[in-house]
Amino acid sequence: MGMNMQIASVFLGLMAVQQQRKAAEMQARAYEEQGKLAEIQAGQQEVERNRKLRMQLASLDSTMAGRGVSIGTSASSEALALDEERMALADISSIKLMGMSERRKYSLSAASSRAKGQAATYSAFAKMGGSIYDTHVGPGANIKRTV
Repeated sequence: MGMNMQIASVFLGLMAVQQQRKAAEMQARAYEEQGKLAEIQAGQQEVERNRKLRMQLASLDSTMAGRGVSIGTSASSEALALDEERMALADISSIKLMGMSERRKYSLSAASSRAKGQAATYSAFAKMGGSIYDTHVGPGANIKRTV
């Protein structure tokens, strides 16, 4: 009876390990999806910032034209436009950096999840190996079994 229980324990252990690996893989995929979403969101923020820059530049041109200044001829309007572009480029660089940072964070979480699944597998195999050792060689191997 003890041998049958140990064999059943090994099979149940294998099934449990399989479920742990599946769960770790599903979690890793979820992290990867979140990373892709973070990348998409950063792209959308970049597009929105570029749109705002274009609106600001158009507004600046309209204001200058309303004052009777020819577009592109005033040093002050060119300086204002250049300043707006510099601020937008700085914002866009920050948006890209934050997006890459988020994506990397999720990528590392996915790798960690997969490593946990692999560690659970190794741990279960080590535990099952110890159980098999105890059955055949260990302290319980020399006990006479009666039917």
